[in-house]
Amino acid sequence: MSIRWIRNVLLDGEKATLEIQLGDFHIGDKCYTRINNEMEQYFDNLNESRDDIVAQGLDILKRRLEGRNVTYPDGRNYDWT
Repeated sequence: MSIRWIRNVLLDGEKATLEIQLGDFHIGDKCYTRINNEMEQYFDNLNESRDDIVAQGLDILKRRLEGRNVTYPDGRNYDWT
């Protein structure tokens, strides 16, 4: 059973979903990021804790979305922390 972190946001004004998978059978065994329905982009986690893996995934997503406008559905700027 996998564990996922999911947020619904607006990406350049369009609805989008950001996803981080934290593991398949246990935390850290299979991690990826995904935006909407794209193919998963797997990464090797640096730590085994949930918070550290989410922070690493957020950093990856933030870099991938650099230069794009990411907001909450109500229009507030997305908080990457």
